[in-house]
Amino acid sequence: ASAGEDAPPLRLEPSMSASAGEDAPPLRLAVIGSGPHAMSLLCRIVDDSPDLLDEGERSHIASKAGSRAVPHAEVKKALRRRFDGPAILEGVAVFDTHGAWMSQWASDFSALEIAHCRSHEDLHPCPHDFQSLRVWAALHKRQAESWHMQYLDREAARASGFTGPYTLPGTQLFLDFCANLAARYKLGPLVRKATVVAVEVVPAPADAAPCSFRLTLADGSHVRAERVVCAMGPGPMFAGMRANLPWWCDGAASSL
Repeated sequence: ASAGEDAPPLRLEPSMSASAGEDAPPLRLAVIGSGPHAMSLLCRIVDDSPDLLDEGERSHIASKAGSRAVPHAEVKKALRRRFDGPAILEGVAVFDTHGAWMSQWASDFSALEIAHCRSHEDLHPCPHDFQSLRVWAALHKRQAESWHMQYLDREAARASGFTGPYTLPGTQLFLDFCANLAARYKLGPLVRKATVVAVEVVPAPADAAPCSFRLTLADGSHVRAERVVCAMGPGPMFAGMRANLPWWCDGAASSL
């Protein structure tokens, strides 16, 4: 969720000079895009007790949520915690065309009249626990904004390894949950309103040293960074990238 659909593809290219011409010290991390993936990354860095389970471990616990998951009371307590993102993430900046978290997602949801998310309710940016979104919805009495996957063949889903949940969050619920995350982790000041049009690799002056990067912005200015994360999804900025669709789309497409 970074540049709009009219933006040119992002160019990734080498730079022949280690001196990019910028006097400012390089950023420790530059993140391109301010959607849920960028939010998930920064929240996970900031949080002092993130969920570090891999996908297999998380799915196993989720399938036995009645006995193995973290109690909802503990999740509620975690959802009230606040962090000072800028203090912890010194030298980190997020570049986004709209200059605010989730703006492109909100615009797309509205323009396309999307009522609910494509991903289920346990897929969200909160780093603390996979149940966070559903617990937050219950805390604010907004469970009615979730949609049940009533047309999904659950036996076929289980045979493919998916054991639920079979609930999709409404788009406004998801946006409000993300806005709450951005506020609790104080991520707003990290976003710079700018469109990155090119990323160049700057070779290190010595062979043993790591390379750095030079970002070119739409206004012609440049920013140096030690690390770059492109959190824009498979959209027009990465022309030709394969769309990452859920497993059930293949079957749906063949039945049309």
